[in-house]
Amino acid sequence: MRSMIASADFAAIAARVRNVGALNRASRAMGLPLALAMACALAACTGQTHPAEQLPQPPEPVVEAPADGDWWKNASDPLLADLIARGIAADHDLACRAARLNAQMQEDASADRRITGKMRKLVGADQGLSRAASLRADTYAYAQARAERAATVALAYVEVRRLQKVLVLRTERLDQFRDNAAIAEFRRQAGLVTAIDGGIGSSMAGVADADLAATRGRFDRARAELARLTGMDDAALLALLGETGDVPDLGRDPPGVADQGPLHRADLLALRYRLLARIEHEKMSQADIDAAEAKPADPTTPPLLREGLTELDKAEMDARAEIGRTRQSLVALDTREGPLEQSGERSRRAVQDARSAYRAGMGDFATLYVAEASALSVEEARLGLRAERASGMIRLHLQRGDGWSAADLSPPAGDASCD
Repeated sequence: MRSMIASADFAAIAARVRNVGALNRASRAMGLPLALAMACALAACTGQTHPAEQLPQPPEPVVEAPADGDWWKNASDPLLADLIARGIAADHDLACRAARLNAQMQEDASADRRITGKMRKLVGADQGLSRAASLRADTYAYAQARAERAATVALAYVEVRRLQKVLVLRTERLDQFRDNAAIAEFRRQAGLVTAIDGGIGSSMAGVADADLAATRGRFDRARAELARLTGMDDAALLALLGETGDVPDLGRDPPGVADQGPLHRADLLALRYRLLARIEHEKMSQADIDAAEAKPADPTTPPLLREGLTELDKAEMDARAEIGRTRQSLVALDTREGPLEQSGERSRRAVQDARSAYRAGMGDFATLYVAEASALSVEEARLGLRAERASGMIRLHLQRGDGWSAADLSPPAGDASCD
């Protein structure tokens, strides 16, 4: 992570916050005057005799964000995309953060317009750069919060879909147990079997019914949580979910090592710019940063730099470790998938054979029950694996820095009522 601050030229890094308004062309919140003052400070042009307005405008900063990082838009599940959009819109805290950012941008722009050229020399352009870096950190923090909200909604949706499908499978099992009990009673009346088969069938149907009720309760609670996250009425959400929806297929991450390039995670970028703001506020130079990089444990290294660079290092290492662990778990799912597919095929054939044999009077009821219970267990295991994969991909998107875009660095003001 030190490469973000120390290995590259510090002035080049600082230049990225010269004109925060370039990220919001609609409002130009941090416009030309502040940009020119920052350029002047970085170029050591305090002796400039020409008015600041005559200086050339510096290059617009590199926007460290994907053009469109909303991964759910390409997830082949329109309902997931719709629910995430609703969840982001329903997040009151997120709306208040956007409102505060907009207010801060307007306040800074207004203050900057009031500062004359002479006052600018007295105040110091570096203070403007520190303020701009701090504001940029806040916008990245907002973008990270948005990405986390999207992941929270997506994970809740996967759990709702999993429980919905379990409910469907167990309902089918209950119907089959009841049918088995009816066949056993018919055969008993015909004198073909004793009442034991009918008794076992009725008992198994009772157990399945109780299990189904518990599953329905879990589904209702998970659905209520998703409705809360998306600001929806439960009945409206239930209508959107339909009757037999499956867990979404969110793709597979190819096995391999964790990303080695720069991680454009919004939280890491926010951390980076907060350190930059502190460095600018303390008027530290590139030489100070180079010295801290060369001798991080030197007691003469300013604590701000030593602790800040250490925090950045740890944050990036933790991020890459997270990616590595998630990818390992996804690869592990691949090793389980094949055997489960084979078990599913065998269990389906066993159920068909056992059912045909019992109805023809050539098999016993216990064999049929065991075959059907085994088949259901395999189907639920396959469903659980699919849900694990989808949840893993959601976490991986968040860990790699997906889920936010350049547009999120200029959040809408909205009309949220905030304290």
